[in-house]
Amino acid sequence: MHKVEAPQKVTRAMGVYEWTGDMSKPTAARLVPVTLFINGHFEDAGVYLARPQPFALQTGLVYEVDQAGKAVGTLNLDYAKNIVTRRSATDDNPVGAWYGYGTFVLPSATPKSKLQASAVLPVITSTGNDAVSPADDDKPHLARRAGGETGTTTSPSGSSTPAATTTPSPAPPADSDRPTLSRRQDSASNAPASPTPTVGADDSDRPTLRHRDPVDSAKPKKHEDGGAVIPLDTSLNNDPNRPVMRRGKPLGEVLMAPLTGVPADLHQAVAISDAVTREEHVFTRDWASNSERAATLAELEALAQPRIASYIATNQLHLTDPTAQPPAAPVPARPRSNVRRTTQPALAAPPVPLTNEEISGYELTYGGLATFVYTVETPLFSGGPVYVTMVAQRLPAGNLQVAFASVTDAAHLDRTPWFRFVDAVDPDGSHRASLLFELRAQSSRQFALYRLITANAEQTFATGIIE
Repeated sequence: MHKVEAPQKVTRAMGVYEWTGDMSKPTAARLVPVTLFINGHFEDAGVYLARPQPFALQTGLVYEVDQAGKAVGTLNLDYAKNIVTRRSATDDNPVGAWYGYGTFVLPSATPKSKLQASAVLPVITSTGNDAVSPADDDKPHLARRAGGETGTTTSPSGSSTPAATTTPSPAPPADSDRPTLSRRQDSASNAPASPTPTVGADDSDRPTLRHRDPVDSAKPKKHEDGGAVIPLDTSLNNDPNRPVMRRGKPLGEVLMAPLTGVPADLHQAVAISDAVTREEHVFTRDWASNSERAATLAELEALAQPRIASYIATNQLHLTDPTAQPPAAPVPARPRSNVRRTTQPALAAPPVPLTNEEISGYELTYGGLATFVYTVETPLFSGGPVYVTMVAQRLPAGNLQVAFASVTDAAHLDRTPWFRFVDAVDPDGSHRASLLFELRAQSSRQFALYRLITANAEQTFATGIIE
């Protein structure tokens, strides 16, 4: 019969671990809760069951810090704190953001075994008889105890021979100081018992033991002045210096400094907390060769250049560097005439300078299409840097298909946020990765998940705005 298993109930929290400095020894760090997959759908981990602390930031939770599905460390949450910024504090009902703080631990490296097979095998030798050789002096041997029972012994040939009768050893000479043991006389015996001497019966200073009278012990003893002796309160609950047991570490014992604001040297990684230990699924796609990476990068640059040029022309951005050449402006159309003229080929716009290029390859599902995330900046325009984020997939035909593209500049972040790529993550334990982006505006940010189900990337979840 066909058996249909019940769907697995997954409870999985996902956040972004942010730190400054070295990852092994960060100078400051924090955990930003993003999603909580529970009961088959996503919840905002920053506000879900906040009573007042969110469910995903309970003290004692363990988060696994991943890079494209590969574990790189463990974060043990020690406490959580609600941070209220100056801008939100001016509101009548200020709403802050919850962050988690804890201790980051690198994965313990398992030392390799240094044991090797011996070239010389051990050999066990035997003398072949029961005789004790001089080489076997250090081995234990069994022998009959002297003075044992008489009997017969069996020879190796199988015939029984009478064993020698042992003569009891003579008794040692009498010693006047040697203690002797005597049997206690029976109480029913008619023999007169020796009188038991009383030791210390006439000693007036000999201490004696007596039972305490429970009636006298219940009454407090009174002194001559009329006061009473009150016993001390030995209850531990009334001790003012008694230590109080709490879950987690006190704030003074946490060595990790809390991270505040959004510093320039901010690093980000995905952190996962799951109630079940699941099989590791790495989504990174390795490059076949350096030439493949260079060819893919050139294709993505060719796809990004016209988008950047169109954005600059639409927003009328001008260069801050006078030595750089701006994109060629479109030539205005001339009125038609009857005079036949030769057509001049249109001049191609010079390429826009690019900087801070990053490209990452992923395989979001088992046997899925190769997916590339490309980010780049153009730092030479009046509005500030122009930020470009593109997601493209390699089709079976060999060409690249753009599934998502975002272009903005530093002066228009409130209109179009900067899509900063964080990592590929499996938020629901389905072995299907989504792309996690940070949508950063002028004074706020939020996180969003995108999944490539069709030719276009679709947003599956977005958190609340964090100021």
